[in-house]
Amino acid sequence: MKRNGFTLVELLAVIVILGLLALIVTPVIFNVLDNNRGKARTETANRVLDAAKYFYATSMIENNVLFPTEGLEFICNKIVCEATIGTVTKEDGIAVLTEEKPIVYQLSFTGTVPSSGSVIIYNDGSVSPKNLAIDSHLCVYDEKIKVFTSC
Repeated sequence: MKRNGFTLVELLAVIVILGLLALIVTPVIFNVLDNNRGKARTETANRVLDAAKYFYATSMIENNVLFPTEGLEFICNKIVCEATIGTVTKEDGIAVLTEEKPIVYQLSFTGTVPSSGSVIIYNDGSVSPKNLAIDSHLCVYDEKIKVFTSC
């Protein structure tokens, strides 16, 4: 009489092999996911800087923002990156900041808004991040090449 099916030993061997494969593959998958999340955070941090440069360029074209000498600081709070500055009035043809009606400016970009830190835009258009953190990871900025290298 011929029986169809698998013995208990054969089934146990298959289960052990599948378990070993899961032990090997799972850390690799999690490592790939972590690397991709880090790359996404770095890309988002670079987009924040690009948004600040774009803000400077458009404000120079439209001539509607007067940058303080110490720079315009956009503070990020996980919801938005924004800067508050006084209004610009012209006295004797010279633009002057007044504190009467403060204006709030926001950076517009895609991706996750940093949970803390800030970006400063200076009068010459240069941009400098200060302690930007995305998803509780502090982003490292390389001053030489002017991009974030890791988050």
